[in-house]
Amino acid sequence: MLSNLRKQFVIITMSLLAAVILLLFFISNHYDRYWDYYDTYRIVKIVAKNGYVKDYSDEAIAMVTVREDGEAAIIVNETELADKAVKEVSRSLLKRNKKGWKWRHYVYSLQEKKEGVWQLAFIDLNSYSSSSEQLLLTALFTVFDFLLLTGVSIYLSRFIIQPAKDAIDREKQFVSDASHELKTPIAAIRANAQVLQNQIEPNRYLDHILSETKRMEHLVQDLLGLSKLDETKQTANFTRVDLSKICEEMILSYESLAYEEGKLIDSQITDGVWILGEESQLKQLITILLDNAIQYSLANSTIHISLAQVKKTAVLQVSNPSQIYSKEVMDNLFERFYQAEGSRHSTSSFGLGLAIAKGIVKHHQGQVRAWQDKGEMILEVRLPITQGVN
Repeated sequence: MLSNLRKQFVIITMSLLAAVILLLFFISNHYDRYWDYYDTYRIVKIVAKNGYVKDYSDEAIAMVTVREDGEAAIIVNETELADKAVKEVSRSLLKRNKKGWKWRHYVYSLQEKKEGVWQLAFIDLNSYSSSSEQLLLTALFTVFDFLLLTGVSIYLSRFIIQPAKDAIDREKQFVSDASHELKTPIAAIRANAQVLQNQIEPNRYLDHILSETKRMEHLVQDLLGLSKLDETKQTANFTRVDLSKICEEMILSYESLAYEEGKLIDSQITDGVWILGEESQLKQLITILLDNAIQYSLANSTIHISLAQVKKTAVLQVSNPSQIYSKEVMDNLFERFYQAEGSRHSTSSFGLGLAIAKGIVKHHQGQVRAWQDKGEMILEVRLPITQGVN
């Protein structure tokens, strides 16, 4: 999570910097071009008025006398254009009926010498196009600046996310410490309640205490398991395991539980799907998915579980008929203790199960997702067939 947060910071920072730099570059370039055009226009205006180019011989300038009937006589041509092209440009500029400024890539000025005769001076801006060396230098400078800013952003991101990292570490430590501290008193309550149960007549309040104690023990175990999965430096004890066999074993264990709830489990397990993983965690993953399907499926429904190998990926799907959930619920399905806003109904509230399932899948470098289709809730897990040990 922290690595994703850091990446987002760098991406957002660099995007904003790139946008600002591009905007400043555009404004600066537009400003510089305007004043370049203006200075060029001043030159051609002076040339057209005075009728000589001695002081501006280093400019790509042309001076032409052009008549209203289209006849043109070239006085000076220092541009890269041929004389014929200069005459055609002169006629086009005269037809514009404007005394000067800019047309296409020409900056020009027209001065009327006598009736029907105009003196024209123009500069071809294409003659000042940047050389390949200049373009290469600009590109290299831009790339260097971008890489420098990226490095600075990556360096600063370490300090930006540090408060978030500290808060997450404190939260993990608190969950771990609290879970360990709760184990002993809960075990003591359960032991005393069991002793009392053997000494008195059946009592529904005592039965409720034992039931809630058992639920609390499971919750503490889930918290401890989730805390272990959150350890970023956890070493994965992966071995080659038969995922098909694990699925069949867990399905067999849950068939009776589903039957007691008036539900059936239909399985389609492909044999021989082997992956690198931790067997105990994979069993816990399938347990969570089946338990979730039994708990949240509609009455008298059938739960479908399938396992197949698609190229180099093991695809595990568990689906069941369910109520229709909102987009908000589906987006937060794997969040810890998520409960839909304004809802206190059990089918709109989720505990730690799916959050632990997500942690196990992530630990195995896989992906998990959930969606609904035609009244079916579908949970899909994708695990790589071959992978290196973390």
